[in-house]
Amino acid sequence: MEYTSVIVTYNRKKLLVEAIQSLLTQTEQPKYIVIIDNASTDGTKEMVEQSFSDKRILYDRLNTNQGGSAGYYFGLRKAMELDAEWISISDDDAIFTPEFFAAINAGVKKYGSQNAFSGGVFLENGQLDALHRENIKNNNYLTVSPIERSEYEKDFSYDIFSFVGIVLNKQTVEKAGLPEKKYFIKFDDFEYALRCREVVPFINLANAKVIHKTTDPGRDVSVWKEYYVMRNRILSLEKHRGKALKIRLYEVYFLLRKLFAILLFKQRIKNAGALVRTYLQGFHDGVSRKYDNQSFLP
Repeated sequence: MEYTSVIVTYNRKKLLVEAIQSLLTQTEQPKYIVIIDNASTDGTKEMVEQSFSDKRILYDRLNTNQGGSAGYYFGLRKAMELDAEWISISDDDAIFTPEFFAAINAGVKKYGSQNAFSGGVFLENGQLDALHRENIKNNNYLTVSPIERSEYEKDFSYDIFSFVGIVLNKQTVEKAGLPEKKYFIKFDDFEYALRCREVVPFINLANAKVIHKTTDPGRDVSVWKEYYVMRNRILSLEKHRGKALKIRLYEVYFLLRKLFAILLFKQRIKNAGALVRTYLQGFHDGVSRKYDNQSFLP
């Protein structure tokens, strides 16, 4: 198995170094490591240059922060230009355990023509980071539910992946295309998984594991990020399910649910005014298919 790894990074140079090292110490190592830097301002470029002299590391710094979605777009495009047979995708806080790609290789041999694999994603304390592998529970509205922890003890098929520890054959990327680069963040991996799912099923391998060194295991709310949760949820739903009346009604329901949720958590109540404005703007831009709102940036 010959593979190229894509890592997207922004202002987390120490984590990035650890992520790169986790790839270079694999029992089955990558042909290339493609790093897409979203215009970091913390000395990421200098840190990479000082820490590594390996010619397999290909570093590209974007002129502006275009978000994770554009990072994955350019990273996958670069990997395809390198004629990668297999491509792994992750961000800078994903640490691959040493046998990860050996497990993927074993899966390739076991499942024959299967062209999309992943490993389980776990927090540093061993807790399952459950949002990274999900099943669709309502096909009309593309709502999802996480995979139960017990399923990770064996290989299993599922419907939706995140961009943490997914490994795709180049044929899958050729057929599915590249990620939506204008999403910035949120639902870019969801939308891409929907396209890849039309090409090939996904298999999560029990022996492949990723440690996700995140400080936000899906519970914290950042006001500016919530704009993309709202906008991109609508964009992805309408792209794959159209604009029928029932879809528009569900979008209104999704907006109302988000507004009601403000009342349930102290952090959200504290930012209630900003969140209401953010959700309403995200809803408007989603139904209007507006991609160029520059008011919601880190």
